Amino acid sequence: MTNTPKAFDFGDDEDAAPPPQGGPPKALCFDDMPAVPAGSSVTAKPGPAPLFDSDDHPAVRDALAFARADYPQLYAQAEQRLAALFRRLLPVRLALVTEWAEAPLREQAALLQPITELVLQFTRMAVPAQLDAALEGVKAPEGMFGKLFRRQAPLAQHKAALTASRESLIRLLADSEGATRNLEESAQNLSLHAATLAVVAKLAGGAMDATLADAITQRRTLIQQAVRQAELSILQMGQVRRQAADLIAQISSFLTVTLPALEMAQARGMQQKY
Repeated sequence: MTNTPKAFDFGDDEDAAPPPQGGPPKALCFDDMPAVPAGSSVTAKPGPAPLFDSDDHPAVRDALAFARADYPQLYAQAEQRLAALFRRLLPVRLALVTEWAEAPLREQAALLQPITELVLQFTRMAVPAQLDAALEGVKAPEGMFGKLFRRQAPLAQHKAALTASRESLIRLLADSEGATRNLEESAQNLSLHAATLAVVAKLAGGAMDATLADAITQRRTLIQQAVRQAELSILQMGQVRRQAADLIAQISSFLTVTLPALEMAQARGMQQKY
């Protein structure tokens, strides 16, 4: 009877039948790897390489089948990236899991900083208060008390302040576009790493020991929390961008419609006075 190799059967039997091309994926078998001979050329390689050089290996093929079923959207968008991640992670080992996605996690932490700074910058600008002050300042004082004690800032002062704020808001929109795009790409990359862990855990079934299973769960949780944090920051930045665009429109209306009308009214008042 011909033996069908399992996903992690690394036997050297040249007469073994080729792996089946169809059928459902099988659970991983974590048999011990055969020892590498002392004089083998494998030890002469300069650095680690992916264990599987091709997506045709049954372990990678089975993992991709699970990914296509469980994460159809990710699979459709990034099939080749998922395949590359499976080749890096398989055969799954504790040392691989504990360091999985460490570089992308650190990258995202750095990408969150510009988003935070832009949100704080928008808050410190206090443009809505500037607009309210400008609109209030151009109104004529009411009552004797207002006429005697209210000090109105000149129109030119409001114009200069709002013009500077408008330019700052435009720069903020430009800067936030790139920062948001970078964070979105980072979050997608982390999502791929989390999906890879989930697929490997499912593919392995009960073949993993408790230590490895716990490590996968903990790492997946960490990555998912990082993705959620990125999503919240992207949502907050989106709200700031909408507010900034609305404020730019309000400032433009004040500078191009309201302010010229007030300046013209003041000029006519001066002519009638003299």
